[in-house]
Amino acid sequence: MRALYFTLLGIAWAMMAAVVTLMLYGCESAPPIVDTAIVEKPVAVPCRIPPIARPLFEVDRVSPADDMVTINRALRAELEQRRGYELKLEAGVKACQ
Repeated sequence: MRALYFTLLGIAWAMMAAVVTLMLYGCESAPPIVDTAIVEKPVAVPCRIPPIARPLFEVDRVSPADDMVTINRALRAELEQRRGYELKLEAGVKACQ
Protein backbone atom coordinates (compact mmCIF):
# COMPACT_ATOMS: atom_id res chain seq x y z
CA MET A 1 0.00 0.00 0.00
CA ARG A 2 2.80 2.29 0.84
CA ALA A 3 4.50 1.67 -2.50
CA LEU A 4 1.28 2.47 -4.34
CA TYR A 5 1.00 5.75 -2.40
CA PHE A 6 4.52 6.84 -3.36
CA THR A 7 3.95 5.79 -6.95
CA LEU A 8 0.77 7.84 -7.18
CA LEU A 9 2.49 10.72 -5.42
CA GLY A 10 5.35 10.58 -7.92
CA ILE A 11 2.91 10.52 -10.82
CA ALA A 12 1.04 13.51 -9.38
CA TRP A 13 4.27 15.46 -9.01
CA ALA A 14 5.29 14.56 -12.54
CA MET A 15 1.92 15.70 -13.91
CA MET A 16 2.12 18.97 -11.97
CA ALA A 17 5.65 19.55 -13.26
CA ALA A 18 4.47 18.84 -16.81
CA VAL A 19 1.55 21.26 -16.46
CA VAL A 20 3.78 24.00 -15.01
CA THR A 21 6.34 23.40 -17.75
CA LEU A 22 3.68 23.67 -20.45
CA MET A 23 2.28 26.81 -18.87
CA LEU A 24 5.71 28.42 -18.75
CA TYR A 25 6.49 27.26 -22.26
CA GLY A 26 3.21 28.76 -23.46
CA CYS A 27 4.12 32.10 -21.91
CA GLU A 28 7.51 32.09 -23.57
CA SER A 29 6.23 31.31 -27.03
CA ALA A 30 3.76 34.21 -27.12
CA PRO A 31 5.16 37.15 -29.12
CA PRO A 32 5.52 40.38 -27.17
CA ILE A 33 2.76 42.91 -27.71
CA VAL A 34 4.22 46.12 -29.12
CA ASP A 35 1.86 49.07 -29.20
CA THR A 36 3.21 52.24 -30.75
CA ALA A 37 1.34 55.46 -30.09
CA ILE A 38 2.13 58.91 -31.47
CA VAL A 39 1.58 61.64 -28.91
CA GLU A 40 1.55 65.16 -30.26
CA LYS A 41 2.44 67.53 -27.48
CA PRO A 42 3.62 71.12 -27.87
CA VAL A 43 7.19 71.67 -26.74
CA ALA A 44 8.54 75.07 -25.76
CA VAL A 45 11.33 76.18 -28.07
CA PRO A 46 13.40 79.28 -27.31
CA CYS A 47 12.95 82.05 -29.84
CA ARG A 48 16.19 82.96 -31.54
CA ILE A 49 15.77 86.16 -33.52
CA PRO A 50 18.29 88.99 -33.55
CA PRO A 51 17.33 91.95 -31.38
CA ILE A 52 15.53 94.70 -33.26
CA ALA A 53 17.36 97.98 -32.75
CA ARG A 54 15.33 101.10 -31.99
CA PRO A 55 15.98 103.63 -34.74
CA LEU A 56 16.90 107.23 -34.10
CA PHE A 57 13.65 109.08 -34.78
CA GLU A 58 13.52 112.48 -36.48
CA VAL A 59 11.99 114.12 -33.41
CA ASP A 60 15.08 113.12 -31.41
CA ARG A 61 17.21 115.22 -33.79
CA VAL A 62 15.30 118.50 -33.52
CA SER A 63 15.71 120.92 -30.68
CA PRO A 64 13.01 123.02 -29.02
CA ALA A 65 14.67 126.10 -30.48
CA ASP A 66 13.88 125.00 -34.06
CA ASP A 67 11.02 126.67 -35.91
CA MET A 68 7.55 125.10 -36.00
CA VAL A 69 7.83 123.97 -39.64
CA THR A 70 10.95 121.88 -38.90
CA ILE A 71 9.36 120.34 -35.81
CA ASN A 72 6.16 119.57 -37.78
CA ARG A 73 8.14 117.87 -40.56
CA ALA A 74 10.05 115.83 -37.98
CA LEU A 75 6.79 114.72 -36.33
CA ARG A 76 5.29 113.64 -39.68
CA ALA A 77 8.48 111.77 -40.59
CA GLU A 78 8.47 110.10 -37.18
CA LEU A 79 5.00 108.63 -37.85
CA GLU A 80 6.36 106.75 -40.87
CA GLN A 81 9.47 105.68 -38.97
CA ARG A 82 7.39 104.32 -36.09
CA ARG A 83 5.12 102.40 -38.48
CA GLY A 84 8.18 100.71 -40.00
CA TYR A 85 9.62 99.97 -36.56
CA GLU A 86 6.33 98.50 -35.35
CA LEU A 87 6.14 96.28 -38.45
CA LYS A 88 9.62 94.91 -37.67
CA LEU A 89 8.61 94.28 -34.03
CA GLU A 90 5.39 92.53 -35.08
CA ALA A 91 7.33 90.34 -37.54
CA GLY A 92 9.73 89.38 -34.75
CA VAL A 93 6.88 88.44 -32.44
CA LYS A 94 5.15 86.47 -35.20
CA ALA A 95 8.36 84.55 -35.93
CA CYS A 96 8.46 83.39 -32.30
CA GLN A 97 4.87 82.15 -32.16
